[in-house]
Amino acid sequence: MGEKKEVILSGIRPTGRLHYGNYFGAIRHFLRLQETDARCFYFIADYHALTTISEPENVFEETINMLRTYVACGLDPNRAIIYRQSDLPCTAELALLLGMITNIGHLERGTTYKDKLSKLQEDPKAEGNPLSYGLLGYPVLMAADILIVRADQVPVGDDQRQHVEMAIDIAQKFNHRFGETLHIPRAVGRDALRLPGLDGAEKMGKSEHNTLDLLDDRETVLKKIRAVETSTDPLPLHSDSDDPDVVIPQMPAGVGVLYRLLHLLAPEEVYRDFLGKYRRREKFYGMLKNTLAEHVSQFNAPIIERYNDPANSREFVLAFLRENARRVTPIALETVEACREAMGIGHSLYRA
Repeated sequence: MGEKKEVILSGIRPTGRLHYGNYFGAIRHFLRLQETDARCFYFIADYHALTTISEPENVFEETINMLRTYVACGLDPNRAIIYRQSDLPCTAELALLLGMITNIGHLERGTTYKDKLSKLQEDPKAEGNPLSYGLLGYPVLMAADILIVRADQVPVGDDQRQHVEMAIDIAQKFNHRFGETLHIPRAVGRDALRLPGLDGAEKMGKSEHNTLDLLDDRETVLKKIRAVETSTDPLPLHSDSDDPDVVIPQMPAGVGVLYRLLHLLAPEEVYRDFLGKYRRREKFYGMLKNTLAEHVSQFNAPIIERYNDPANSREFVLAFLRENARRVTPIALETVEACREAMGIGHSLYRA
């Protein structure tokens, strides 16, 4: 028998149209992982998405369109097991079982819950969902997502590391109380770049309406980039370094995101040339925007072409979601049944 492959798990929120923050924060990492010898599981976190929905939305259609974009970016559903969270209903059962041993105080220390609570305390009439059981119990459901497929590694950015650590704590508590039942995962850092928004905000995000999208056509790209605020003259740079992590934070916010994108997409010599123009405090922002728009359009063009390929259809996505749900279900059921038995309620007679 061959050596057991490591299981790597990542969750993807169904956000519909994907942007450059998604690509350099997660998709690029997923593409690297599928080149390794690991067994990759990617689940669409449609249950989790419900914690932030204040009005009815078609999460299912957003999931389909998002997955077509992932495939267009190079994610291969034959090399990774991609499935919807809601197609694995026993995940909800495992979350229920894990919730029986999870302390409320532990959950109240979750950063997502605390941030929401703080915002509501500052502005009780703020738009969006009120505090919900789903938001408080988010880490328990995430623990179920991780533990149900016996993940070895859970690559996450800094904003999600606490949730993985909570999943590890829950699993260890379960095993201590009921015997060695759950496989203990480990959190690993993800090489994720947090892109600022086109408006200069700290984060590029759909809800902030400040994104550059992977499916934006040439005209839309140029319009968005030309609208980036560059009225401030170049500021003196206090470093001779060409490292974007050193010099970009010294630039005005709007200019900084242009340089960040240029460094990611253009040849190194193009980035260095425009950095030199900035240091010399020339008048060049119009040229910078046009050059960047051209490189963005070149990056988007093959993704748009593959997205619109008839082979990458809605029916194609539905087919691999069904197949991968069938592939992951036996693993998940085995985990849940082991937990039921360990806790003393026995195997499900319905599933038997």
